Amino acid sequence: MNTNYCPRVLIAVVAALLVTSMSLHASDKAGDVKVIKVSGEIAQIDVSLGKLLLELDASRDKKDPTRYKINQNDTRVVDPQDKKFLKLEDLQVGQHVTVEFNYIQGELGIQPVAQKIIAEPMPKPIFQEVSGELKAIDDQSGTFTLEEKPGTGNLTYFVYEPKNIVVMQSPSMESVQLMLKPGDLVKVEFVVKNEKRHARSITLYPVEPVPASTTTVTTTSTTTTQ
Repeated sequence: MNTNYCPRVLIAVVAALLVTSMSLHASDKAGDVKVIKVSGEIAQIDVSLGKLLLELDASRDKKDPTRYKINQNDTRVVDPQDKKFLKLEDLQVGQHVTVEFNYIQGELGIQPVAQKIIAEPMPKPIFQEVSGELKAIDDQSGTFTLEEKPGTGNLTYFVYEPKNIVVMQSPSMESVQLMLKPGDLVKVEFVVKNEKRHARSITLYPVEPVPASTTTVTTTSTTTTQ
């Protein structure tokens, strides 16, 4: 009798049992997988780091995750009609999206992988204009204050991106370098977002020259008759 026969049979039986057990376990997990949809506004997105942060709608369950992992291989981005395929780079902060991810019972992580992102189109910003005297400006923090009606002390606060702000000189309306200072008369084009005024362009007006005062000297001539 071949003495090696029994160990071979035993190994084959154990391997078969392991494969069967793994298949059943995988089947059980597959049955527990649910697709969860969470809607919200993009608060932060970093494609290079594979991170997405949502601000949840007020109506959503507070237990829904807000942080997701994203990557080019596992995350699909589409429009609401599922007709247009987008890229992760097309997503923007402030955009309303619906994130779909696979939820496995008992295996929900802090940051699930976003399998699908349905991106609503970004509304066109509504720009507003306001004029006044520039009271303070900080190129480092990207903020400035404007007094719409000089002398009232009522200040309006703005934020801006120093690298992207457009500054023009009136009346030529040519783009110039950002060399603004308190006391300048300006017009600001801005959009309100997240309760902040984001300036897109600043037009600098020339200071009106003060008219020179004129002094009239009258000479009286007196004639004496002898």
